[in-house]
Amino acid sequence: MKQGPDKVLECPNCKTAMIIFTLASGNTVDAQTWTDGKMIAPMLPQLPAITKCSTCTHFFWLCEATVLGEIPLWGPELDKIPENWKKAERVRDLTEIEYLEAISKGAALNRDQEIYLRLGAWWAGNDPQRDMNHTPEASGFTRTQEGIHNLKRFSGLLDENNPRERLFKAEAMRELGLFSEALNLLVFNFPKEYENNVNLIRDLAEKKDFLLREIIE
Repeated sequence: MKQGPDKVLECPNCKTAMIIFTLASGNTVDAQTWTDGKMIAPMLPQLPAITKCSTCTHFFWLCEATVLGEIPLWGPELDKIPENWKKAERVRDLTEIEYLEAISKGAALNRDQEIYLRLGAWWAGNDPQRDMNHTPEASGFTRTQEGIHNLKRFSGLLDENNPRERLFKAEAMRELGLFSEALNLLVFNFPKEYENNVNLIRDLAEKKDFLLREIIE
């Protein structure tokens, strides 16, 4: 991974400066992938598409924020950056509750944005299960009622004719304990690259296993 210069963004609501890192290059070495579709790659961290301003608590899409400038990695230009940039907080991922709060406050203006937010809430809600220090069985994981409602709404948005979205829906059904529905959704002509994921999710559904699992290639 090679880091690029930090970018300085402006909150569209209160004009507070916020910082987000950039990547000059990266790779998926040592990446982990999970049945819910999330990938964690130490050498290719994913930039959020939306964040919450730490000053005014306004949710905003990063693509809509004004870019004030860049903070170089080194060199004499570092001494010339504005003081408020030096104190600016970094853009962060939202929590499960914050993703759902963003939806309730109207941040999703179209289907794609709502899918992004509901998928983000699902992934954030599943993050406790990704802890490598314990097995999911030992974690005592219980999905919240808000998380259950989100998964149902998320599933309703998905297009079953789209292989990627159909697989998301099958996994959502499995994690909700709706194993027959999950298995029915897996009866589909998925592209070859989905085969490993499909087989694992099918095996878990047949075993009535609703926990998140890592996909081992």
